[in-house]
Amino acid sequence: MNDPTSAHWERLDRAFEAAIAPVRDSPAPISLLFSGGVDSSLLAWELRRRPELELVVVGAPESPDIVQATQAATRLGRPLTVRPLTGAEIGTMERRLAAALVGTDSVRRSVAVTLALAIESARCGPVVVGQGSDELFLGYQHFVGLSPEDALARARSDLDLLCREEWPRALRIAEELGHRLLAPYLERVWIEAANAVPIEARLPTRSRKELFRSWAEHRGLPRTIARAPKRAMQYGSRVHQLRARGARGP
Repeated sequence: MNDPTSAHWERLDRAFEAAIAPVRDSPAPISLLFSGGVDSSLLAWELRRRPELELVVVGAPESPDIVQATQAATRLGRPLTVRPLTGAEIGTMERRLAAALVGTDSVRRSVAVTLALAIESARCGPVVVGQGSDELFLGYQHFVGLSPEDALARARSDLDLLCREEWPRALRIAEELGHRLLAPYLERVWIEAANAVPIEARLPTRSRKELFRSWAEHRGLPRTIARAPKRAMQYGSRVHQLRARGARGP
């Protein structure tokens, strides 16, 4: 292969096989929170042979997440559970999570509420999520244009915040809703393998998470899905916009 990033494939493959094995080998039916982006789509691709795999997406009617998830699920040949959301449902969930959301800003509230509504919509017990990929493979807009040194510092800070605050909050919310969360991209073996890739190789180039997208294609994920742009779930689902509209009133 001429792609210089392919030098990292073997390490990533080994780590990912270990990270996803508990999910792939579990005898229990599994739900996967699915937005049609590369992170959740790669998990769906790897788990596609499981007969008891439910893909779940939530969002405002005709939101980008619902549209993209529907297209990707069709491309992958998997059924999709779609839950269109209303402003009233979002407000009810936010009030229900009031204690868990103390001290969070508006964006993190939107993330938590979106995640909670998706978890609540899952029919199966364990719920698989794609958290961790943006922090490890520099998927956020704030990484664009940073030097390698600044990008590395920001990536470490983002991952620390996720593991120290946001992921424990997500686990508590899931437990309250009667579910158990599984995050293959947050398994230690995967974090170590991702961090072993030089930061220069993970910097945004033609697109954010370029290396991760190339590796997902190497794993067999169709290119049209691996390369599709994707907004963060609070925006792609339009939960953040509906929350803001509700705060302003009619």
